[in-house]
Amino acid sequence: MHRVLCVALSLTLLPGCSGFFRDRTLDYTQAQPGPVLQMPEGVDTRPIRPLWPIPEIAESTTKIELDKASIPFPPAMQGVVVEQQMALPDTPGRLPVKLGTDGNGIPELRVVGPRERVWDELARALANANVTIKDRNQSLGLVDVVISEQDFQVRMVRATEAFMITVQRSDDVLAPVNLSRTLLTTLQARWP
Repeated sequence: MHRVLCVALSLTLLPGCSGFFRDRTLDYTQAQPGPVLQMPEGVDTRPIRPLWPIPEIAESTTKIELDKASIPFPPAMQGVVVEQQMALPDTPGRLPVKLGTDGNGIPELRVVGPRERVWDELARALANANVTIKDRNQSLGLVDVVISEQDFQVRMVRATEAFMITVQRSDDVLAPVNLSRTLLTTLQARWP
């Protein structure tokens, strides 16, 4: 019983102690620079300057007052028109293929369809275009090809509703835009 009484008394009195602890979050604004550090005679050291001098603060900046009328609101959201994509084909036949560019102006071929089918038809399109294939790695979506006696990669990456096919010189370097556009246009024309 004595213990319950102590707990109840402390719960009653503790909220009253909050008046003893004032908010000190802005105390740093009242700080004053201290005296310059003086070294004893005979001690050699580099010149000592204050690393973080306290800047002068205007009195009006210590209290933040917000005026709702002065807060700018973000612009209203605009509706986005989503380009209608063709449904995935269930029957054999030509897959929807579209040549375009990414946001940086790099040519890319967009192909809608199941991964395995797009992969197989990419190999057939490369063969139809008489492009020499050195190696294929379906798990990475890479086809190593030779164009004008130079090695390039044709890369197939899954995007939201289609596969993007791009041409690169290596993993980190894009192929020249003209070469990419020419090859991808040829692949589009020769897509099975």
